[in-house]
Amino acid sequence: MESQIVQFFTGKSIFLTGGTGFLGKCLIEKILRSCPDVGNIYMLCRGKKGKSPQERLNVIFQEDLFENVRTNNYLALQKVVPVIGDVLEPNLGLSDSDVETIQKKVNIFIHSAATIRFDEHIKLALRLNVGAVVQMVELARKTENLVSFLHVSTAYSNCDRLNIEEICYDMGEKDPLKLLHLCDWLDDDVMAGMTKPLLGDRPNTYCLTKALAESYLFKYASDLPLAVFRPSIIGATWKEPFSGWIDNYNGPSGIFVAIGKGVLRILEGDVNKVADIIPIDFCVNMIMSITWYTSVIKPKVDTPLIYHCTSGEKKPFTWLEIGHIILDCFQKNPYNQVFRRPNVNFTKNKFELLYWKVVSHYIPAYIADSVFIMLGKKTRMLYVYDKIHKASETFTFFITKEWTWTDNNCNMLYSQLSDVDKKLFDFNVDNVDWNEYYPAYLSGTKKFILKEDMSETQLEIARQQQMKLRNIRYISVTVLILLLSRFVFMRSPVFRNLWFKTLRLIVSLLRYIRLTIVS
Repeated sequence: MESQIVQFFTGKSIFLTGGTGFLGKCLIEKILRSCPDVGNIYMLCRGKKGKSPQERLNVIFQEDLFENVRTNNYLALQKVVPVIGDVLEPNLGLSDSDVETIQKKVNIFIHSAATIRFDEHIKLALRLNVGAVVQMVELARKTENLVSFLHVSTAYSNCDRLNIEEICYDMGEKDPLKLLHLCDWLDDDVMAGMTKPLLGDRPNTYCLTKALAESYLFKYASDLPLAVFRPSIIGATWKEPFSGWIDNYNGPSGIFVAIGKGVLRILEGDVNKVADIIPIDFCVNMIMSITWYTSVIKPKVDTPLIYHCTSGEKKPFTWLEIGHIILDCFQKNPYNQVFRRPNVNFTKNKFELLYWKVVSHYIPAYIADSVFIMLGKKTRMLYVYDKIHKASETFTFFITKEWTWTDNNCNMLYSQLSDVDKKLFDFNVDNVDWNEYYPAYLSGTKKFILKEDMSETQLEIARQQQMKLRNIRYISVTVLILLLSRFVFMRSPVFRNLWFKTLRLIVSLLRYIRLTIVS
């Protein structure tokens, strides 16, 4: 039986934004691998760090992610055509000839480009996450053979609610077009002053602008063959093209690395809350399934469908359970050159958080920087901790709360897939084994983010380093206890005698052990 989704993509061309990002790269790889007869993928791309769009694309294609495509269908890479542009520019920065090509040849729009920085300035966040959507819609309306338009949003666009349905929520007086117009004539300071009232109960400009983008689409683009995709926290791959692929520090990945390096040891959060993380290959499979189904269902519906892609309801897994896996994995397969042995705790108590930051973060940082000064090297640990604290604070909101997302449309979509497509484009979270997923994820951070040697020889060296750090910790704690005990005991004759007797006993015990070993 032939795949309906593969058949749908055959001969169709795609206009893709965000193709150089984590999700975009995985999407391109999956399309080329599973749909070899797809038309061209016109990828909006700008030059960066002295590299042209084509040079950036060539670098991407050399990543491990594309090994399967390079080996089995190298010519398919030529189907990805970089189109010079920028979502911040008028008309997306496209040339007249590129606009004409898109209007005449493209059938599918997938808008994945966005700023995912939680602390982005409101003006830039609006222009990137809302303004780009407006321009995509304007271009889509002029496209002659458009059959599907998919917008990538986030499950946290309405995180000011604890129970979130697959609907577009009213933004009240927060009109996306009016706010965009304000960006044109208000300076940055004035816009920054408006941020807090605009956010309301949302934690950051990312969530706000994603909600505003949805609002715009449902107000002004619901007549298009439109669908909105809302994933939760996107993590490493589960199976496709292989387990554990990850290329960035965003979201939980940065936290995992900081814990593994022994730098991050305390987090503000609730260990009993569900960690709603979804493998990126499930997101990609669902995007392709939605794109196909939107072309099928559009003539039958008046309102675009929203699809949640989350894991918490079907396959809940708490931060406590993840923490146990983290410590177990980093004991067996540690990172190289760690600062301290990996350990992490969560707390909801502000005083306890501050206490452990001082004891476990700042004091070791000051000691390390003092050593660097004595060695004539540049200090760095306090700077590292400032960055880690800032990054972890932006993630606190998502570790201390828990949401319920309805997934009726997601379930309906899965039921529409043929048996063949359920295997080729699986996004059923019930099929994930978290006890396999997270060890592969953590190994992926070591291999693909930190670029560390995964050979058994190097792993054994890393394990030995951890053993040394453990012994140093035990010795340090023992010395500290002895010094404190001596200070207390010497103030009393009774305790002083007890102190010396204890010392004599320890010495005798050590001599006995030495004689036993010799004999």
